[in-house]
Amino acid sequence: MIDKRDMTYDRFEEVAGSDGFLADTAREVVDSDKVNRFTGHLGELRADGAPAFESRHSAVPEDAPDSFYINRAKEYVESVSGAIGFAADEPAEFQADPSVTATSTGMRSVSLQQMLNGIEVWGMSPKVWLLDDGTVERVVGDTASLSADLPVTPVVSPETALAVAAAKAAEAVTLETPFGTDELPALDVSQGFRRLSAQPGNNQPMTFSNGPFEEAVPARLVYLYMGKEARLAWFFTFSRKNLVVQYHAFVEAAGQGVDAEAPEILYFYDATNHVVAGTVFKHNPNEGALVQVTFPPPLADYPTLVPAGLPEGFPGAWTSPTNGSVATEGNNVRALGGNRLPFEVQVGPGDGITVFNPLANSPEQLVTSIFYFCNYMHDFFMMLGFTEEFGNFQKVNVTGRGKGADPVNAFAIPVEIDGTATMGTRADGLAAEMNMGLVEGTNRHTALDADVVFHEFCHGVSNRLVGGLADANGLREQQSGSMGEGWGDFFALSIVNFSRAQERTVLGNWVVNDPGGIRNRPYDSQYPGTFAHIGLGRGQVPGNPDLNYREVHNVGEIWCATLMELIRKTSAALDSKERGYRVTWQAVVDGMKLTPRNPSFLGARDAILRALRAMEGGSLTSAEYAAVRTGAWEAFARFAMGFDAVATNASFNGCQGGVAMPPPGSQD
Repeated sequence: MIDKRDMTYDRFEEVAGSDGFLADTAREVVDSDKVNRFTGHLGELRADGAPAFESRHSAVPEDAPDSFYINRAKEYVESVSGAIGFAADEPAEFQADPSVTATSTGMRSVSLQQMLNGIEVWGMSPKVWLLDDGTVERVVGDTASLSADLPVTPVVSPETALAVAAAKAAEAVTLETPFGTDELPALDVSQGFRRLSAQPGNNQPMTFSNGPFEEAVPARLVYLYMGKEARLAWFFTFSRKNLVVQYHAFVEAAGQGVDAEAPEILYFYDATNHVVAGTVFKHNPNEGALVQVTFPPPLADYPTLVPAGLPEGFPGAWTSPTNGSVATEGNNVRALGGNRLPFEVQVGPGDGITVFNPLANSPEQLVTSIFYFCNYMHDFFMMLGFTEEFGNFQKVNVTGRGKGADPVNAFAIPVEIDGTATMGTRADGLAAEMNMGLVEGTNRHTALDADVVFHEFCHGVSNRLVGGLADANGLREQQSGSMGEGWGDFFALSIVNFSRAQERTVLGNWVVNDPGGIRNRPYDSQYPGTFAHIGLGRGQVPGNPDLNYREVHNVGEIWCATLMELIRKTSAALDSKERGYRVTWQAVVDGMKLTPRNPSFLGARDAILRALRAMEGGSLTSAEYAAVRTGAWEAFARFAMGFDAVATNASFNGCQGGVAMPPPGSQD
């Protein structure tokens, strides 16, 4: 809504000598298309050919703990900071997320946060990929050069900055959704805000009372990289009712020309994922009648395989009897109606089955449906590695890993609601909130359609796996947010297609009562948009003047279409739809774990390709991997993300398509 950053800024053109590092070892490690010209740093540095690295922790301990990989990663980035783009006099300080991510093949990914003076450099959060023996493979993600003498002490008080940001967050707003528009009224902030708590540190973390907003307002200092400069800013989060809207606001705190009484908002956006989106419809009323399904269903109902290492008795119980009854409230999901209560039924007598058997078209049916869909997705993604230590949604983590206390609060509200279907995802340990309502015009409910609920649950998965668990906020640049939409569409379609003879390529057709669904075009091999079209507005796309690839849902279609082609190519390479789907799903989830915060399409592409390579010698033979790799590159090249494609940063600016296959001998 407000973005004062100059995303067209080219550091190499503006700062003399800033490209000097490219003449050294880095040029041997990575091509120029791996350079983020906005920051002037490499977005990927491969260890093969990078400056020599000797760890102070050279001995690999047996059953290496997370601290081992964290120390290794921090040491490595410190040792190669010059090859990444830091000048000798520029500080390269990093803080590690304490949770180390492991892929299905044993690779480790350590998420780092660039710091300066004990203050976060917002959005600069690289990941370090390591093999299980501690060998560093590469560094991916954004970093930026900042001056060591940036201000530490704000001249703008947090109360003054809060008043400016709150006034913006309280404005009336029109929510644009695939189901139409909703109007949120203005809020009254005249009563002000009371400081509730404060913690020590240069970043001055504190919390204010909620005022007219839904939740208390957290605040802290961050450095915001703007292009030509970096600014000290106050960072706030404002949540409107039911987290239908959750604003992030950056207000200038210090620097040349800052007015201490009337500071400027530098960056302001809505962080909520708005989507087009017992006895249950297993997908939606178009695809089968109401059926009675056990909660949880048998493992045969899931298209994934159960890997080793999951808690004994997986999948765990979805509900727990209390005082002679069970409710749509369990360890993974709290499904609630418009009265903010779960659907409760009496426990069956003796060994009989207790059934959530609501009346058709009742509020209880909506609650039962959303409870089923969200729990199903919890189990599905847990089998792909979205487990407790990696931030899944659970009230209690039985392994003791992760934080717990964060099930999905899923509201099935039996009327039209603001946003129609929304999801608010927060950091590990804080519950996510999903809201589903009626679609205006069709009177059909999003809680009854797996297309919508599955898509939205995927937002929670990608928000937490990409960029670490500290704030679930790693998909905020334009291409990054678009991929959040694309991942959601891809899983919503591919899960149902696994057991279908004929592939479905249209999303949300039931809920909007339109055979064309809620997207611009079907997700078949003829989908017209490509990476080369990103940034082109309406009337500018050759042959398709009605398409607008300057909007996140539309750009997300390109990512989904690419992944749909990837799953087709993988299935063909393995001559097995079943294996093709499972290998692709695993590579996509493993790829999320390797993908740095705020990635471009090409950064996420590379993470998927690396995840596939790690399967060689395990779930794939060498011959199978070679065929799968070729098919994967063909899928990416089909959508102009070939070996010669270029992304100057993760905005919609400067995307250059390419259709080349990788040269012989190159590695992913």
